[in-house]
Amino acid sequence: MDPITDLAPYLDPELAEALKTRPATDWTKNPDFDRIRNAMRPDALQDPEGVKIVNAMIPGFEADGHEVPVRVYTPEKGTSENTLLWVHGGGFLFGSVDENDAMSVRLVRRIGCNIVSVDYRLAPEHPFPAGQNDCYAALLWAGKGPQELGGSQKNIAIGGGSAGGCLAAALALMARDLKGPKICHQFLVVPVLDDRLETRSAQLIEDPRVWNRTKAKMGWQLYLGQNGQSEVSPYASPARTDDLSGLPPASIFVEEMDLLRDEAVEYANRLTANNVRTDLIVYAGTNHGHMNLAPTAEVSRRTARDFEEAVKMAFGIPIF
Repeated sequence: MDPITDLAPYLDPELAEALKTRPATDWTKNPDFDRIRNAMRPDALQDPEGVKIVNAMIPGFEADGHEVPVRVYTPEKGTSENTLLWVHGGGFLFGSVDENDAMSVRLVRRIGCNIVSVDYRLAPEHPFPAGQNDCYAALLWAGKGPQELGGSQKNIAIGGGSAGGCLAAALALMARDLKGPKICHQFLVVPVLDDRLETRSAQLIEDPRVWNRTKAKMGWQLYLGQNGQSEVSPYASPARTDDLSGLPPASIFVEEMDLLRDEAVEYANRLTANNVRTDLIVYAGTNHGHMNLAPTAEVSRRTARDFEEAVKMAFGIPIF
């Protein structure tokens, strides 16, 4: 099948309509990352009522004095023993904790949990393992039950979207191998998992209005940097790991018309084969980032509901 350069005919009608007004972008030819990052930064959160938000600097994983910025969201009244460590997306090159403000506030309000959002270092200025180490530092910090979280935590879950899903999946591997804090669940939302881009879906999507093969190749090259010139670490590309046993239960959310579809489905199958309890949902007629493309579309709202219910279940909170 030839590469798809127009996804609209394959999408849910509400998403197809929204895609028509999205401009094509090809930053790979002139990657001015500072300009693009500034343009992508969302407006400041207007109404965090009921949620306490604290920005903190925590010790880094490396022994060089580096500190990691995190944003902590907690219930304004009372405390919670449940924490979700969240990693933003952005192709390893873009994004910040700002983009997840609204989601984090909504989850704290509706679930009553804590959220720790990691402002990890980005490529190409900071290639692997810088960003991954920042995420592991945040996990170590949360595992110590800091006062920002109200003390000791009963349950710590991890998750991320897109490239953040890659960092979260690798975080589960690191915590297992390095005997880090116990993770009760991993949420991999439309995750990046494999730098090789050899699956059918990875070779199919070339619509310039979404995350496509051209952008993915450059994202991986810049993220891996010199580390991509030798054997690639599973902590950079989780699909490369030979052993998926002993990992926390997983919920994996996949978009049908996404170049990342097949690697996520394969990863879910491998987790199941290694006796890791895994939920897998594939949303028909969706593109990469469909919830951002059309947040009010029914399929986007359904995805958000499914994610929220999965978080509740991981923390032992009744859905109904």
